[in-house]
Amino acid sequence: MLGRLAASGTLRTSSSSFSVLLRGLRPRGRGISDVASAEEFQRLTAAGGPPTLACYTAPWCGPCQEVAPHIDDISGRLEGRHLRILRIDVDAMHNLAHEQGIKAVPQFEVHREGHVVERLAGCGPEAVAEAAARHAADYAEMLKKKEER
Repeated sequence: MLGRLAASGTLRTSSSSFSVLLRGLRPRGRGISDVASAEEFQRLTAAGGPPTLACYTAPWCGPCQEVAPHIDDISGRLEGRHLRILRIDVDAMHNLAHEQGIKAVPQFEVHREGHVVERLAGCGPEAVAEAAARHAADYAEMLKKKEER
């Protein structure tokens, strides 16, 4: 099981395989957005917003069901001003999944400024949590630098 965000801003996992400094990031979860259209996906991954973790899944997919509680945990800890999380059902959104090059599920992409900047497939929930935390922290740092100017 994934760890919790400590008061110090350090994310720790039970596997202790990694530790990510979130540089003062304060999580404010909003919940995972289920994408209902290609237009909504384009709007939510467009330039100008926070990094977006897109989770491609299917109801019949055993590994998807196994990773779902971990994604919920990531959402509860990190989603908010610095990270957005989307869930895309590849059966309901098969054209979008095809356009994005999704060939297997679960698969994860991090979108930033309208572009895919990282893809994760065939990895455990720790790798997804690390990528989400890293991109959220980078975005928080960028916002902090902008505010200081």
